[in-house]
Amino acid sequence: MSDRTLILGTLRTAPGVLLIEPGPHLVMQDEVHTLAKEERERRGLPPSHPYVGWHTQANGFGRGGTLVRPQRVFFGGDRAVVARALSLLEPHGFAVLGGRSDTESFVLHRDASPERVDHTLADAWRTRLAVLGDDRSGPAPLRDGEEALLHALVAHPGMRELLAPAVRALRIRSALTPADLDTTLSPDGVDALGAEASPVVAHALAADHPGARRAAAALAGQGRADSRVLTAWDDTAEAVRAARASALAGREATTYLDLVEADGGDPVAAAVALAEDIRTHGGEDSGARVAEVALRLVGRYGASGRDNALRALRDERVPSWLRVVIADRWTRSPVTVDGLRADHSHPLRPGLATAPGAVATAAAWPDAVDEVRASAGLPPSPGFDLAHGPDRNAAIELRETVVARHLDGLRAALAREDLDEPALAVLLELLSGANALRPQDLAPFARTWRKRLFVKPTPYTDAPPALVVYTAALAGVDAPAAGKVVDAVLRDKRQWSLPVRLMVHGAVGRGREEDLATEAELVAPAHGGGKGSGAARHALCLVRARLRGITVVEAACASLLEAPEQPPYVRRGFATVAVSLAEGGTGLWEHRFRERSGRALEAALRVAGDATLPEEARRRVLRLADETTVLDRPEHTRPVRVHADEVERLRAAREEVRARLVT
Repeated sequence: MSDRTLILGTLRTAPGVLLIEPGPHLVMQDEVHTLAKEERERRGLPPSHPYVGWHTQANGFGRGGTLVRPQRVFFGGDRAVVARALSLLEPHGFAVLGGRSDTESFVLHRDASPERVDHTLADAWRTRLAVLGDDRSGPAPLRDGEEALLHALVAHPGMRELLAPAVRALRIRSALTPADLDTTLSPDGVDALGAEASPVVAHALAADHPGARRAAAALAGQGRADSRVLTAWDDTAEAVRAARASALAGREATTYLDLVEADGGDPVAAAVALAEDIRTHGGEDSGARVAEVALRLVGRYGASGRDNALRALRDERVPSWLRVVIADRWTRSPVTVDGLRADHSHPLRPGLATAPGAVATAAAWPDAVDEVRASAGLPPSPGFDLAHGPDRNAAIELRETVVARHLDGLRAALAREDLDEPALAVLLELLSGANALRPQDLAPFARTWRKRLFVKPTPYTDAPPALVVYTAALAGVDAPAAGKVVDAVLRDKRQWSLPVRLMVHGAVGRGREEDLATEAELVAPAHGGGKGSGAARHALCLVRARLRGITVVEAACASLLEAPEQPPYVRRGFATVAVSLAEGGTGLWEHRFRERSGRALEAALRVAGDATLPEEARRRVLRLADETTVLDRPEHTRPVRVHADEVERLRAAREEVRARLVT
């Protein structure tokens, strides 16, 4: 019987606890708790009935069902009842840790009970030491006589492969003895300790063990000494040299700057020199190492926040190229005063927006960034991190603000040759959606569109595929190449490109006869559930808007009513299209209803509240608006927070729309 089978079988029959069966249907932790609520209701159990479960990302089992890493067990209800249920696994060779509060998950480990120190029991000791070394969920209590066995294990010359975990088990229990340190601080002992070496040497320095300084020097010479050793070492000059060597390698930059400052030096000058050295010598990860130094440099002005980053941007001691690195590091999502106020308007983070200078910093930040970039001979910033998906999506959510403030930066970014498709998709959507995409912005793609734009889009970008917007934009300016690009796209046969081809059909009008033929082709896939059905529904609405001379939202609502009532996801899909089209921008894509988005909720309420649209379609869109989490969990809105006052306005607006539709 596998570990997985045994554990699940035990928990299924454990008294007083409901097991939420794990499987691929549970991807996120929240889904475990949501399913538990549904299961309790379905089975008629009290709302407080205890349950346990875990999601796919927390799975600790290998293919054969063996427990290969600690299994986190999430729970709800009475913690003591859950603990008793999990304790039923202990006689089967498992240890149960964690669960020390209602918010800490329990953790299952494979366990063993070696009763002597012998190389034939190495596997059993390895299993037991994994339990004893878990200080995150433990530490587990030692059994009778186990501490003496651990000391013997440390001293055993034939079991050096277990020295590090044995020392760790003793160290986290403050049980290391001078004899243990004599063994571990020998040259071969320090080598055998691996990552455990620094905390042990730091402990030895604090205890003034005779071998501690020699071991610290050895670690420093190998570049293995971390902050615990470097700050405890009483040879300041050696500690500074060792810390700088580590900082050059991308580690311990903060420790190095702390030691420089403690020794009477200038930490800002030291950070600048360190960054210059990394930049000069290069290396494949030099950019990341410089960014780390920039982060720690800002910390020299105070807490590592944007207000101190602004001070660094204005400090002439910092070279312009390094200030650009700092500016990029603190420009992730778009920086706005409204965003700051929204971010701190909820109970989880009250009052932070009123911190001294916070609003002034947010207001000054975009101009300061562009000034720094100009001083380095660079174009303006696009206002967000092009390489990070959540930040790209935040720019889409705040599209009007981003385009109004960063138009030149967006155009300059679009001209870069190093960007991937998701970044180009967002830039094209922002510019085209604001009618700010010029022929000269499209020109660089004339020869490269196949390689750069006609690639499989990511499903995690809240923007149309770059190729769809590019093709529509070419057609919109009557570019001679538009027809050739459209033909090339529509001839493609790759399976992943089907949604892209369908959207190009919808986005580019090629005359009434062509649109009539396209409409006829789109109805079947739009009313089905196969691959590309969402894109087919969206494209059908765009085509019908042209054919019928109505708005795209009107076409989406009409298409909803013309669609079959079963299966229900078809009409829901057309409701999603209506919301997508009402959000603004190019209106050329429909992934899903973004239930955590304030912008999507606002658009849904506009559609549901529009008295010129069919009432049945409005009711369906209102049901979509009811799926939002913005009103019930406003602190978790994504990709940007919605201000608490705006949440209340949206709540009132939804109820007003509901009342009008009911009456």
